[in-house]
Amino acid sequence: MPVVKRRLNISVVLMVAAILLIAAFQIYWLYMNMEEEKRTLRWRTNFLFRESVFDLRSSKLKLDTTARFRYGLPPDIARFTDAIRQKLFDSTDQIMPRRNSIITLEKQGALSLPDSTPRAGYRSAGRFFEFLIGIDSLQDSLKVKDIVYAYTASLQKEKINVPFSILRSVDSSHAKQEPPPRPEWNKVTIGFTNPVNYQLELGNTTPYLFARLLPQILFSVFLLGLTISAFVFLYRNLQAQHKLTNIKNEFISNITHELKTPISTVSVAIEAIKNFNVLQKPETAREYLDIAGNELTRLSMLVDKVLKLNMFEKQQTELKYDEFDIKQLANEVINSMSLQFEKTKANVYLHAGGDNFIIQADHMHITSVLYNLIDNALKYSKDRPVININILCDAKYCTIKVKDNGIGIDEEYRKKIFEKFFRVPTNNRHNIKGYGLGLSYVAHIVRQHQGTISLESTPGEGSEFTVKLPVVHEKN
Repeated sequence: MPVVKRRLNISVVLMVAAILLIAAFQIYWLYMNMEEEKRTLRWRTNFLFRESVFDLRSSKLKLDTTARFRYGLPPDIARFTDAIRQKLFDSTDQIMPRRNSIITLEKQGALSLPDSTPRAGYRSAGRFFEFLIGIDSLQDSLKVKDIVYAYTASLQKEKINVPFSILRSVDSSHAKQEPPPRPEWNKVTIGFTNPVNYQLELGNTTPYLFARLLPQILFSVFLLGLTISAFVFLYRNLQAQHKLTNIKNEFISNITHELKTPISTVSVAIEAIKNFNVLQKPETAREYLDIAGNELTRLSMLVDKVLKLNMFEKQQTELKYDEFDIKQLANEVINSMSLQFEKTKANVYLHAGGDNFIIQADHMHITSVLYNLIDNALKYSKDRPVININILCDAKYCTIKVKDNGIGIDEEYRKKIFEKFFRVPTNNRHNIKGYGLGLSYVAHIVRQHQGTISLESTPGEGSEFTVKLPVVHEKN
């Protein structure tokens, strides 16, 4: 139906749009997390690098915490000494800074030394000048490999596994330089007369960042996969419902048309008996009555198909267990179908083995099972059908086999033969009527009786259905 198909298409579009939006959100969320992890990694590695260089310089100059406080130095000596160097060379181009320049800086507030008196200021400036000269000489004793070793230890302590390299460069320019637009936190400068730069360069950090984001990535993949699976499952259900709706509508349309035929035939027979004095002619009356009886039997079978459809919709069957003779029931079904056998010139044989054929089952449904199996064998047989029915009962199980010499079933369709509404393709042959409910009904009833059903078939030679039912019903 166009309306149903349009709704199905709209549902598909909405599902795809929802999946794309969820995927886009997950990608954006992972991207933001990646950027945050990059910033955090950059900050941590730069901080550890500066701390490693500071600790190494302190050990080289034998500066402890007390000495740092005595000189009034901040923790970040690299920035501190670099600021002093800039102040000195802003006013002079000489290579060696003079002590009075340092004293001048101190009086101007550029240096924050603890003593406030002039004499104490000179003493402090002298000591601080010695400290600056020590830092200037440090550039020769501070090796890159020592920094690499100390920095590697810091990274391992913080469990940061990233490749890196440390570059050493000499800055011989003493001219006034413009300050960088933003601090270079991955760079440390040592010295005044001949400053030496130590710069950290990180290598490929993708594996580390990926490992950090692995839980978030797995969660995103799981969430997206779960969403796609749910939508695919929902879409398949919609497709199945759409297909079943079309089949059911076709079934109702066809069976409604077929219901009119026996009703019309019975009505005509009754009218002929009433209006044409048929009762005065016993043979004619019997003929009309036989026609009416056959049509009513056909009508009963059509109603039975509708009831089967209703049973499948409810997905449940109420069984009433009785004890009866399965061999006798098979004979009754064969006798009721005698007219059909005569019409198709079929030969039907019943073979029974065992001493006791009494089973405990639902009489009505087992009757329908036998009828459907025999009718199916008759329907798909060739000219002059031969149907063999074998019944073998023992103390536990009763096995019923219905074999025909029909067209057979290809292997690719054998697993689907018991599905609701499924019919084996017959190469555009439309002479075989059916609705795909018979065998699915049989399988359903057999399973309800805690039995099994199987199929053996050879294309072109025939098929054999085997039903195995317990003799006594076991209550769950």
